Amino acid sequence: MQKPLRILHFSDIHIASDVRQMRWHKWFSKRALGALNLAAGRAKYFSDTEKKLDALLRFKELNSIDITINTGDYTALGLKEELQRAKELVAPFMIPPHNYVTVPGNHDIYVHRDKSHSLFVDYFASVLQSDLPEYCSDGYWPLVRLVGDHTAVIALNSARANLTPWRSDGKIPPKELEAFLKILKDKRVDGRFIFVVLHYAPRLANGHNDKKLHSLRNVEAFLHACQSIESGAILCGHIHHAYRVHAEGIKSEIFCAGSATMERREGGWVYELTGKQLKAYPLKWDGENYSLASN
Repeated sequence: MQKPLRILHFSDIHIASDVRQMRWHKWFSKRALGALNLAAGRAKYFSDTEKKLDALLRFKELNSIDITINTGDYTALGLKEELQRAKELVAPFMIPPHNYVTVPGNHDIYVHRDKSHSLFVDYFASVLQSDLPEYCSDGYWPLVRLVGDHTAVIALNSARANLTPWRSDGKIPPKELEAFLKILKDKRVDGRFIFVVLHYAPRLANGHNDKKLHSLRNVEAFLHACQSIESGAILCGHIHHAYRVHAEGIKSEIFCAGSATMERREGGWVYELTGKQLKAYPLKWDGENYSLASN
């Protein structure tokens, strides 16, 4: 009997720095509002992040996970020290690098200053290598992993910095979306079960679009591109509770991992793929350990 491919999907761990230690010039940007939100109480919801990641790593090691997927928002404010600490905490999940797939979230590319895009790449370059590099529109995305002979993972970078503090929307660059369409037609990908990975949720749990200032701006163009996928799943984060939902006209079900570390919302998914048959199991947190919840 064929052994199923097992995939762990988690997201939005939001490693935060002590805002009292943030250098003064960092306050002259969108980070000021984010830092005030952390100081006002948001940070307490992520106070046990290290404990929960340790438990998630134990779960991975005990459950024969083949591929780990993280859909972004490693940090709270996209600060260098946050990215460094996040990299240290998830490093054990990244062994071997080829079995770890990730994209940045909007909190990782939080502002235009400090070269936020290149900072993320600096810390996660070892896991940003594509099996089809000729399609990378900006050097890294779309990132493609060919898993065995029957599965492909395609990661798209939908995160971008927003100048205005009240906006947290994203967009897949047109060249990246164009490359994605070409990848889906490539003979090396066509016919495989395809996991499409991005940060932003294409649909909310109720099947509706996210609000404009929090959404993927070109979500309809993205979903239109996904219509050609016969067998697949769309994996995302950004929304801090886990759910699964269908989008009209799309054969691939959407799975949001929620947040693996947010207090009282801890979650994620484990997928078992046998041939083109996908089973999905939500993760459950009991205060000390992660386990599979009944589906």
